[in-house]
Parts: sequence; structure tokens; C-alpha cells
Amino acid sequence: MELRQLQIFCAAAQTLNFTKAGVKLGYAQSNITGQIHQLEEELQVKLFERIGRGIQLTSDGKSFLVNATQILALCEKAKGEFLPQVVRGVLNIGAAETVCIYRLPQILTEYRQLYPLVDIRVQTESCEHFFELIKTSNIDVALVLTDSVKNREMTVQTLYQEQMSVVVSPSHPLAMHKKITPHAFSGECLIVTLPGCGYRPLILAMLQEYGVKPGALMELSSIGAIRQCTICGLGAAILPKIAVQDDIERGKLIELAWEGPAFPVKTQLIYHQDKWLTPAMRAFIELASQ
Repeated sequence: MELRQLQIFCAAAQTLNFTKAGVKLGYAQSNITGQIHQLEEELQVKLFERIGRGIQLTSDGKSFLVNATQILALCEKAKGEFLPQVVRGVLNIGAAETVCIYRLPQILTEYRQLYPLVDIRVQTESCEHFFELIKTSNIDVALVLTDSVKNREMTVQTLYQEQMSVVVSPSHPLAMHKKITPHAFSGECLIVTLPGCGYRPLILAMLQEYGVKPGALMELSSIGAIRQCTICGLGAAILPKIAVQDDIERGKLIELAWEGPAFPVKTQLIYHQDKWLTPAMRAFIELASQ
């Protein structure tokens, strides 16, 4: 007795038509008939009987159908235990605001298509808070925007090298400058993120290195608020290019030719080095790293 014979028998029992059973399984009608006859000879019972132009299950056929269905179900269950694991569960992601808006959606769009059974939760925080959230398992992975991650407990993967742009409103006095150096910020209002942002220390360290003291610092917690205040001419800002690209193209902001030191800002994926990677986590890390 072969599994193929059981499959043919069950298809014939469902359709009560050898020709239709053959179409369903991709076999010729003669093959269906021949396999049923072999099965009947092995079992030494009649499984089908002809009534007029159709066929019906005999009482033995009905009994055998119960067993055949159970055998095929058990075979499918056994095969399922060795198939690649279905990715499901919950994935908790932390993301810097800029990354959450401009990088993460593209990754999550593909992730959702590939792994629709995973529940995704995303929270935005300042980069410095993500380390504690990861250590306490409040989040599984984080996408941070900074120069380098010095925490030895973290596994770090660089996803993007981010270009930083110095931007002002077209009405701002600095908009007339063809080129700009750190000294141009002397006496000017500089709009920056709050403490805890990954790239804020780079900006302030650069000003300190050049001995530059801005006329004022305007600190805002939202990238969107920084963009709008800069568009209104309230000051100059140094932001990731991805966050202001659209405003530059629309003429709402002017990107100044920066002649100062480079800002080594990167979008980086981090997670605890001792963390057990669930299938959902592993899939996200692999996809984000591509």
C-alpha cells in the first residue's frame, strides 16, 4: 500500500468520479482506475461500486476512507514538523525618530510581506535610552543614529552611512554664503536636538574644537519641529540629509556647502550580545542588514 494510492482513493471518494479525481491529482483516468484496482486486490475488498453511470463507496470503502484520511493527515503533520519554522510572535523595535520616519518604514514594508504573523511594536526614544531598554528586554533591537556605539554588551551592525546637511531658510542671512565653515555659527542661533540624541554631541564637540560659541541654542525634541523652525528662519540646523531632502528640493530650505569636518553619523542596528535571537528577531536583523 502506497501513500499515492491513498491519495487517489480519497480523491475518488470525494469526487465520486475517476475522471474528476484524475484531473484533481494530475493523473490519467486509467491510472486512477488501475491504482484503485490494485488497492482493492491488496485489501481484498470492494471499495467502489457502480450504480448507473456513477460510482459510490461501498460500506467497506466508507470504513477505509476514515482510516485513509487519518493516515494522510498524520503524514502531513509529520512533514510539517520538519518544514522551516513559521516566523511568528512579537518583535519590539526601538528607533531614533529620524530612522523611524525615514529608514524603518521601508524595512518594515518588506518584513510584513515576508512575515505577516509577527506582531510589530515600535517605540521612539533618545539613543542613550535604548541600551537600558535592551538590557531589560523592553525592546529586542534598536536602530540608532550616532557615530559609534561603545557599549561592549551590544552587538552592532552599521546599516547606512548618513550624510549630514547644514540647512537654513532662504530668508536666513547665512543663505547668502556660498560656503560655510564652523565659524559661521558664531553669534547665530543653532537649532539642535535635546540631550540624548546620538549626533548632538558630535555637533557640540565640533563647535568646541573650533572655539565657536553660537549666539543661542534652540533645543527641540522633534526632528519635525526642528525642520519647521528652521524653515521659518529661526536659526540654522545640522540634520541628516534624509530628513531635509524633500524640503531642499521644494526650496523651503537651503543646503549650505559645508567646509567643516565630516560628521561620522551612521544608522546602526544594535541588540544585546547575549540575547537569544527569536526567529522574528533573526529575520528582522537579516532583512535590515541586506
